[in-house]
Amino acid sequence: MERRLLRWLRRLPHALVFVVYFLAEITRANLRVTLAVITPRLDLRPGIVRVPTEARTPLEVTMLANAITMTPGTLTLEVDLETYDLYVHGLYVDSVEEFRAGLARTQRLLLKALR
Repeated sequence: MERRLLRWLRRLPHALVFVVYFLAEITRANLRVTLAVITPRLDLRPGIVRVPTEARTPLEVTMLANAITMTPGTLTLEVDLETYDLYVHGLYVDSVEEFRAGLARTQRLLLKALR
């Protein structure tokens, strides 16, 4: 019991960092999508990107996929159950590398909170 409590306490600061970061990302994405909806010109660059993950368990990949889907402008379409890669639709895909890099920080912070 004591070991589990210590493990939980060690992860708590990482979980708080993730929550603050994630709320900021949701706010930023909401503003961007809102701006796209209310402006007359469409500057959307939609695309589907395969995003490799470092997830090792079904819980980790599920939490990551849900975090991506909860962020406006992105939607997890599919999970490769063998590699845990995600197929993500984004409204703003300037380049595959930039899109993946944008999701990399979310992934890193989430996995740090879960492990």
